[in-house]
Amino acid sequence: MSTRREFLKKAAVLSGSAALGVPALRRRAEAGGPAAADKSLVVSAAAKDMLIDGKYNPAAVGRSFEAGMTALTGEGTAAAAWSSLFSPDDVVGIKINCIGAPRVSSSLESIAAAVAGLKTAGVKENNIIIWDRIDREFQRTGLALNKGPQGVRVTGTSEAGESILPWVPGYDRDVFLSYEDGTLKKFRRLCAEGFFAEAGYREIFNSMTWRWMLSRMGDERAKVYEPELRRLYTDGNERAGIKTIADAVVSRFDGVTIPDEDKSCFSEIVTKTITKLVNIAVLKHNEDSGLTWAAKNIALGVTTNKVRFHIDYCAKAIPDILAMPCLRDKMVLHIGEAAKISIVSVAGAQMAYDNRIFFSRDPVAMDRIGLDILEEKRLARGLESIRPISGHVAACARRGLGTDDLGRIEWRKLEV
Repeated sequence: MSTRREFLKKAAVLSGSAALGVPALRRRAEAGGPAAADKSLVVSAAAKDMLIDGKYNPAAVGRSFEAGMTALTGEGTAAAAWSSLFSPDDVVGIKINCIGAPRVSSSLESIAAAVAGLKTAGVKENNIIIWDRIDREFQRTGLALNKGPQGVRVTGTSEAGESILPWVPGYDRDVFLSYEDGTLKKFRRLCAEGFFAEAGYREIFNSMTWRWMLSRMGDERAKVYEPELRRLYTDGNERAGIKTIADAVVSRFDGVTIPDEDKSCFSEIVTKTITKLVNIAVLKHNEDSGLTWAAKNIALGVTTNKVRFHIDYCAKAIPDILAMPCLRDKMVLHIGEAAKISIVSVAGAQMAYDNRIFFSRDPVAMDRIGLDILEEKRLARGLESIRPISGHVAACARRGLGTDDLGRIEWRKLEV
């Protein structure tokens, strides 16, 4: 039986290990072009005027996109760069991050620059889909929903919350991951093994996501614990309180079964609609995964029933999700905003500032660099290291989804 302390020690070792990497962009390797075939290329474009009064400057973002895309692809013009990755026949999903808006979310300026780039490649307006998890999350972004046959589409996968249910409309019942983590079935086994005697707050909390599921489904016995669980979720780290609930529910749900509780379904946008995916991610901290940037923005933005993924700080779920063909075969471009960085788990509560936007085809390489940046920003404020709980980066590398080996990453730094 592993304690949280033992897990953190193991994670710290894994986060520094070398990994298998996907091939870098292999078009050519002359000066100014893509990285050599044995390296993954990450381009950062920095502009002194990237932020004006705390807001992205459209002119600086435009320069960054032009320089970043041409350096990433080795093409001579921005139009040629976009055309090298996208065609007029594509249906392109732009996965953004709405959480934290309006303080910190994928910027309107980067979204507009990506849309403009796709248009230069001949992608039809209505075949461009700006999307995130839920319709209501767009309310504070400055984007208006558009699900019609004209113009760029803007939509959530669903109108319903998906975090603790196996399926809601907009998700594909036929494409899913099946995990026992966070299920009532697994909870019973953990109880029998004595897991909760030493488990930490987050391990206990995330092992009980089945109770949230039952409550959402209308189970009155589960609803009894709703107020206290919400308090514990908000306050965080109160082990005694969450342990009390775990002990109380051990036998209260004997005989209960939850249909499909092990399933996490995938957005129909990725399984049925788009042919290629652009990822516009915001560099952030999360207490349950350490780093949030390229990989997590996609993985936890595309699936249902996912609160449970945090039980091991997402080290298992994120690589499993990104390895699914509906994502792995469609991820084309990762754009990482790092001018406004959320350095604590409540998005936008504490901010650090930079002047860079990143571009890569390797989400793991970009995340590896982002981890160092976020770590530096946090340490400068006296905050603890997040490296031990950011093990999903190395885990993605081990699955061959990219590289976290700095010796195999070419970081090309531009000033624009």
